[in-house]
Amino acid sequence: MNLSNLLDLAHGNGALAGSPLAADLRLITSLSPDLAATELSCPDLVELAAGYAAHRPRPVTAVVLTLNEEERIARCLTALADDVDHCLVIDSASTDDTVEQALRARDSTRIRSAPWADDFAHQRNLAFTEVTDGWLCHVDADEVLMPEHAGRLRRALSVLDYLDPLLDGSALVVSPVVADTGGGRAYTNTQRVLRADGPLRFRGRVHEHPYDPQGQAPARVEVDVRFEHFGYLPEVIEKRGKRELYVRLARQARAEEPDNPKWVYYEIRDALDRQPPSQNELRDAFTRLAASAGDAVPAGPPGYRCERIVDSWSLLCELALQLGEAEHLRRYADLLAAAGRTVEATYYGTLLESSRLLGRLSALVDAITSAEADEELSNRHLMARLFEVQATLALASGRYETVVPAYRKSVARGAGRSVSEDFEMLARVLAEVPDSAA
Repeated sequence: MNLSNLLDLAHGNGALAGSPLAADLRLITSLSPDLAATELSCPDLVELAAGYAAHRPRPVTAVVLTLNEEERIARCLTALADDVDHCLVIDSASTDDTVEQALRARDSTRIRSAPWADDFAHQRNLAFTEVTDGWLCHVDADEVLMPEHAGRLRRALSVLDYLDPLLDGSALVVSPVVADTGGGRAYTNTQRVLRADGPLRFRGRVHEHPYDPQGQAPARVEVDVRFEHFGYLPEVIEKRGKRELYVRLARQARAEEPDNPKWVYYEIRDALDRQPPSQNELRDAFTRLAASAGDAVPAGPPGYRCERIVDSWSLLCELALQLGEAEHLRRYADLLAAAGRTVEATYYGTLLESSRLLGRLSALVDAITSAEADEELSNRHLMARLFEVQATLALASGRYETVVPAYRKSVARGAGRSVSEDFEMLARVLAEVPDSAA
């Protein structure tokens, strides 16, 4: 039996049904392929479920990096009351009330003062010198565990601790969901939680993730634990200069590692997010990113150097779309498909094909307009049907200014019924839109 099989059993009606073990296993939503295939030296399932009742999980320490976070830190820490035993605040010389607010929020809070060194990984790795047992859960000060998910993180880590002997001590990283407030983007591969006594350490001045000593990405577990993120609100980005910081650190990292393609990707992505680019800037970004990313699907598991190659292809599709470069769009959509990124490949491939089809439909609309000059009494009935088709094609291709005139011309020639039926169907569909949106 492998770990994936065990998760399937937790969702079934067999020996694990109704047990606390099954309930906590169901908090695991995704596993990296290597971990999913790990064979378990599994005892009897009834014994496995019964043993979990006596299991005592290892302690959990929240790690929060701070610099002038007095408005956010208390809310961040108090939301973790049910999930962590201790809080470690690594403060980079805050000049406001951050430290005092943190100490008041949790009795178990410790403060480690550490000057900011333009290196997020360095700051995070300081936690390993302060905590040597249990789990380290890295939380940003502008993230808050959602109230309805309180207690879930502790349960998910508890079940991973319990299974650890069966997994032969696999080094793994746990990813809760971090979702931008207001229904924004949700990030699932966050890689925030890891064992304090394990071999993994963070790398990267910015966009840092944990890796093993050889620079390989660890086994990954995603869990149904959700944090709400307030840091990408426009006013917050503007006030704290986040994009400028990220771009500066990415450029610094690229200067130190000029042959590492991930830094070109981050520099371009963050710079484009910061301000609307000109066409020349888009073209320059495309050229630099294409040269860095190459066109070979990375072999083996993702690692420190190659982990953003496929993401670069996705960004290249977006740049090609904005530049109107159909061939480049097709090329990188095909590469995404080859890398197994089906949704992105389908999205960009569909945009490419639909653009071609819409252009063809629009050309047919114009061809029908041109044919009107050759209308005669003998072909008036065909012209009536042509205007019916033109109204439908104009509607389908977004040529809305042509729809009603074409319909009226078809009616004037004794046709138009199919168009009116299309209008009635469209009205029924539109009537359902408000209910669907609600």
